Amino acid sequence: MSPKGVGQSKVEETAVQVAVRVRPLLPKEILHNHESCITADPEEKRVTLGNDRHFHCDFVFEDNSTQEDVYTECVQPLIEAFFHGFNATVFAYGQTGSGKTYTIGEANI
Repeated sequence: MSPKGVGQSKVEETAVQVAVRVRPLLPKEILHNHESCITADPEEKRVTLGNDRHFHCDFVFEDNSTQEDVYTECVQPLIEAFFHGFNATVFAYGQTGSGKTYTIGEANI
């Protein structure tokens, strides 16, 4: 028997939230008949890698999501909180070519 709490899953509240946006396939990936290995399920707030690797997040956006979708859901509430005196940071993380610039700063003006 293990000590209380050791080895048991414990849910902690945190101010950090995780959003995942699945990028669309690149034109050259489509040209070579590549298929996405990630399935996004926004209602379940889950992404699935392959067939059986599930990851739960606070926000999940499919490959057809827009900049406005991401901004409205994730960033706008942070901006509003910032103007009420709270600290806010948006941080993009991922491997090269995963869509960070596409999601954070690709403004087409």
